[in-house]
Amino acid sequence: MKLLHTADLHLGKIVSGVSMLEDQRYILNEITKIIKHEEVDGIIIAGDLYDRSVPPTSAVSLLNDTLFHWNVELKLPIYAISGNHDSAERLNFGSAWYKNTQLFMAGKLMKTIEPISLAEAEIWLVPYHEPALVRELMQDDEIRSYEDAMQAITKQIRSVWDSSKAQILVGHAFVAGGIPSDSERQLSVGNVDRVSTTAFDGFDYVALGHLHHPHAISHPTIYYSGSPLKYSFSESQDQKSVRIVSFSGNKLTEVREVPLIPQKDMRMESGTLQDLTTNLLDHPEDYLAIRLEDKGALIDPIGKLRPFYPNILHLERKKLEITTQNEDRFEELMKKDDIELFDQFFEHVRGESLTKKQVDLMTAIFNEVRKEEN
Repeated sequence: MKLLHTADLHLGKIVSGVSMLEDQRYILNEITKIIKHEEVDGIIIAGDLYDRSVPPTSAVSLLNDTLFHWNVELKLPIYAISGNHDSAERLNFGSAWYKNTQLFMAGKLMKTIEPISLAEAEIWLVPYHEPALVRELMQDDEIRSYEDAMQAITKQIRSVWDSSKAQILVGHAFVAGGIPSDSERQLSVGNVDRVSTTAFDGFDYVALGHLHHPHAISHPTIYYSGSPLKYSFSESQDQKSVRIVSFSGNKLTEVREVPLIPQKDMRMESGTLQDLTTNLLDHPEDYLAIRLEDKGALIDPIGKLRPFYPNILHLERKKLEITTQNEDRFEELMKKDDIELFDQFFEHVRGESLTKKQVDLMTAIFNEVRKEEN
């Protein structure tokens, strides 16, 4: 058996005011090519199908078309759950009859989780859940944290699973030790949203969503697929991918990544305004965060860069390192004239001393102020 594991599609995502929908359409087509080439037996989508609970109609249409193609036209089973960005109720709609085409969509967590039983494996769909929901479903006042909730769920699963089959769990959670990125929504304040790896003891493969880094955690059976696209510049160094998971009988035999190449990459670049407009960067149509290294004042730098780089999402100036110097005593400061004091301030802020031209200009300004005072 061979499965494709992906997650965190975030359809309808807007980054710095720019819709990512066409990029998402492109990358879903790339995933379709991998599905066909690898001849997979099923597809796992581990939550955050949409970017928000009430997605735009264009995102709904894209998901509808994609799932129809994978499930109905390619005749592949899909094992999908809701994530913390999704509306559990909306994704749960129609799930009862979707099963007729082997589209298994778990939007809401139920009191009792039923496995999807295959010849040599059982797949358990555990949608995103708050501890309060699990506490109510299980009538257990001891469930107070995300860890408590996941431990209670997996304990229930272990009590009924068929140990002769491979056990696969699809979930959406923050495993302790995982590496987050800027584009993920926090599940809670502090670290109380963390779930330990021990909650998944005994499972042969745990297909997770939520963290967007594909290598957010290193574990022999617990894997994040990562998001198929970069959704923040903190992910600019990631190689996005999907995971291909292979079983021989009831044994996990291989987990490997197949890279995804986006239509437009998201990356960070730096340089002076003149350099960037005279020596163009490779792939100027990519989504860019540019750090300008110019020292002087600039007039409308974004307007000058846009004709060359139409998809700039972030522009900033180089931050000068401020060196810590020994503080002068008050008596010593009082002995310095205005230009010396200003030069000391300028060097503290800019990391460099005044030039002769700047000294002459400031001298003229101070002299003019003194005339006004007199």
